[in-house]
Amino acid sequence: MATAFSTRIDADPVTPAEVAAFERDGFVLPQRGLDAVSTRFLVDSIEQVFADNANWHNLVRMPHVPLRDGQDEGVIGGERLFRIAIHPQIIAAARALIGPNLIMWGGEIFAKPPGIGKATPWHQDCYNPAVKAGPGRPHPRSVMIWIAVDEVGVDNGCLRFVPGSGRNGRIEHIIDERKTDAMLNFEVDGRGVDFDSAVDAVLSPGHFSCHDVFVVHGANANTSGRRRAGLTFHYMDAADLYDRSFGVARGAGEGRKPAPLAQRPIWLVLGENQNPGNDFVTGHQNLEDLDALAEATRLELNRTLL
Repeated sequence: MATAFSTRIDADPVTPAEVAAFERDGFVLPQRGLDAVSTRFLVDSIEQVFADNANWHNLVRMPHVPLRDGQDEGVIGGERLFRIAIHPQIIAAARALIGPNLIMWGGEIFAKPPGIGKATPWHQDCYNPAVKAGPGRPHPRSVMIWIAVDEVGVDNGCLRFVPGSGRNGRIEHIIDERKTDAMLNFEVDGRGVDFDSAVDAVLSPGHFSCHDVFVVHGANANTSGRRRAGLTFHYMDAADLYDRSFGVARGAGEGRKPAPLAQRPIWLVLGENQNPGNDFVTGHQNLEDLDALAEATRLELNRTLL
């Protein structure tokens, strides 16, 4: 298994044209991805997580958090995936898209098994009530970076994005508590959404898509003979608020297990915190090694990226 990866940053991990596409469409598929060594580290680390953590099914929450005393979420081996969350190439991409002051607040592994991987209904990510817009702005600035672990294509249920579907902000969602045949128990009210314009996010391992909290997206079921795994991380503008007063999120994913948003650890990964309400202490029990790594990386990236 690979034990290290390159910290090289491409001159333009996301080009100016790709930034413009993100602003226009709510998503972008950058041409550049992780370097070969980092991609090998990613793939090997994910395979080890699958081997060491039983019953992963379609969804693993907070895979960058090691399963230690005091942690409500996380996985055995999360230390390795945390290094991907603060990888310079990923942070540089998030900086290009939403700004120089960044908080990393969450992540998932979405892994649809071959033949039985569930569909993901059309939805927006702004249903998460913990990320709130900072003073003087109507909406939060956030980006999810979805990094392919496998070859991801139409046949095994790649993500699909509806360009420009989030321009007017939040769209109403329809909840069906009885729904168990999909990754979510809610979906967007599709009136006025041009699903025919959807773009397939076909990706090779180490390449990634980036989308904001409002763009409508989903994925078909994996009916192929190939797994479809991706590692995701959420980054927000540090002028916005990670609101812990909400407590837990409604159970929506695999097993409908609620997400304990109030206790999640968040990290400042670039620039400086701009909102005094952001709490970087709660949820950090027994994560001192990750905190030190994140802070050392932030200081180095402040020097090289800012």
